[in-house]
Amino acid sequence: MKIQAVADVHSPRYMTEFKQSLNSLQPPDLFLFAGDMVSRGKADEYNLILDSIHTHFGHDFPIIGCFGNEEYNEVRKEIIGLVGDRMQFLDEKSVVVESNGLQVGIVGTQGSLDKATSWQRRNIPSIKGVFERRAKRAASLLKKLHDKVDRRILLMHYSPCLETCEGEDMRAFSWLGSRKFYQVIMEQCPDLVIHGHVHNSVNHKAMIGSTLVHNVALPAVRTITALSVWD
Repeated sequence: MKIQAVADVHSPRYMTEFKQSLNSLQPPDLFLFAGDMVSRGKADEYNLILDSIHTHFGHDFPIIGCFGNEEYNEVRKEIIGLVGDRMQFLDEKSVVVESNGLQVGIVGTQGSLDKATSWQRRNIPSIKGVFERRAKRAASLLKKLHDKVDRRILLMHYSPCLETCEGEDMRAFSWLGSRKFYQVIMEQCPDLVIHGHVHNSVNHKAMIGSTLVHNVALPAVRTITALSVWD
């Protein structure tokens, strides 16, 4: 199965790099967005991103995304309305896709932080509880998929582990990801985790137990991440 994944395009900021990386790739079986595809809630940029993908590759594969912290809560309905059926967002939800004879379950979530930012504390009521519920919800969705699919993917924005944050100040991990999701992965053992958010990573993949974890943030990786898995 050929998967392409990217995060943190922050369109229009990194759109040139995004388009250039499309030129070197072939159409995938599945394309994943791990959040912050646009900058500061610029909902109309989403269709420009999708236009670029469809111009290069056509329409014969699903595009599935989760939200990042710059797809602000107040514009998410607008984004969903704008993109229509061109892609699917998973916001604390799951979906099953079929590819090459495999049933692949995907759980999507923004993820959590160990420590809320000052903005989050001011603007999101009970943010600590929100973060805790997201981890529990992801665990529940992964568990429900366990006996229903051949492979499971956890698609999230924030990081679940220190390893793919190498290159950042490790003292800042509380604002990059959450140990709660590390525990979710250890317990539920999805086959693949895709995340973004970590712009300065120098180590883009790691293993958590038997689970492969990839940071696909474009500012870190410098290209769309292309994976060939489960052949």
